[in-house]
Amino acid sequence: CRMTKISSMKLLARAGNDVPDADKTETNESLRLAIENLVSIIDPTDDSINKPLLPQSATPTKHGSIVHIIGTGLCPTLLNLPLSTLQILSQADVVLHDSLGLSYQDIRQIVPEHCEVICVGKRGDKKSWKQSDIDELLLQMATQPALQSSDANNEQQSPKGKSIVRLKGGDPFLFGRTRTEIDSLQSNNIPYSYTPGISSCIAGPHLGGIPLTDPSLDCQSFGVWSGTDAFGKSRGLMGDDADRGKNWQGLDVDVLVFLMIGRLDKLEALCRTISHGDGRDTQKWNRNTPCAVIQNAGGIKESGDSTLPVQRVWRSTLENLVADIKKEDETRTSVSPAVFVVGATASLDLLSQDSQSS
Repeated sequence: CRMTKISSMKLLARAGNDVPDADKTETNESLRLAIENLVSIIDPTDDSINKPLLPQSATPTKHGSIVHIIGTGLCPTLLNLPLSTLQILSQADVVLHDSLGLSYQDIRQIVPEHCEVICVGKRGDKKSWKQSDIDELLLQMATQPALQSSDANNEQQSPKGKSIVRLKGGDPFLFGRTRTEIDSLQSNNIPYSYTPGISSCIAGPHLGGIPLTDPSLDCQSFGVWSGTDAFGKSRGLMGDDADRGKNWQGLDVDVLVFLMIGRLDKLEALCRTISHGDGRDTQKWNRNTPCAVIQNAGGIKESGDSTLPVQRVWRSTLENLVADIKKEDETRTSVSPAVFVVGATASLDLLSQDSQSS
């Protein structure tokens, strides 16, 4: 049965979750109370928090649940999330989160103790949830009512609606596969809200010191592509080409940005595909065109009582990029998660403390 399959996957996703201790529970409760107090001061009428979206023809649902679709931007922490997102999380009954969004530890720090937290993330070349299963699990959570006490003695239980958070890294509408999730909610008259986030296609290059536009370099536009399409086809890889017939030289854009292109064989093939033309170095994209890879953009890791940056940036040309990446480790096969930038601005490093960009 499909529902049994979803339940099994859900249990596996929860395996290994931390068991909250008393001190953490008290601290987390204090955090949620502080958020509520701050919201009541800033917005006493509670009008600014996202309101549910429903087609005008929709009829109210008996379960009364609402789904909040929230983008958390790139490498988010609780500290850099909007207050509205913090409030929604502090009241959540269920959180379905991606692999590259807010960490499980951060989510647990703010959600109520009863909240069910499930990772449904997708990672390239690794076993991941199917989108259809995520759609069904989201619907399942929204249509199964939560229980609340009807009296002080907890002798009876009555159903209530649940607050379900669909937490996504970046922006949910940009390569976020949100369309099918919303279609599922709309077809079942389930209300939902949407909070945008800053996509990695913008934040990634910028955190690497690479502006996507620069008037002095005559870069006034940029385009964004996925390095792997919805069917797993790769851009440029021989025999697995999602680009057949694409004329990169004819594109009227100054900077190219690619997401989901961490595997080095895919990256090398894409570099060849972009620079392929009549062989002249005068063509728009050629072997000497500047390019860069930003890995783990903005990422940090815990190290004792401090944090260390894990972001890496490689700057090179279309011809030499992969070879330069492999110089320090010839066995390297991937730089995932990564953002790939092609164009004149890729040679810049505006965040460097040096007087000249590398």
